[in-house]
Amino acid sequence: MEKKIFIEKFREALEIKSLNLDENTPLKSIDGYDSMSVMAIIALVDELFSKRLTAKQLAQVSNIKSLMELIGFENFS
Repeated sequence: MEKKIFIEKFREALEIKSLNLDENTPLKSIDGYDSMSVMAIIALVDELFSKRLTAKQLAQVSNIKSLMELIGFENFS
């Protein structure tokens, strides 16, 4: 999957409208980032990559790039 498509799907899953996102965007800087956001990310990753993440794993993720690393860079172009 192209990185920009993943970031757009990430934006949709978290219902982010106004913030510009890129690989270096810290997750905790996103307005409204909370436990529901974590659940949305877990569901998104499962749907797109058939990979199960836990909330504990996501707690270690600092930005979108580290999320992509957790998913596996081989899944992105």
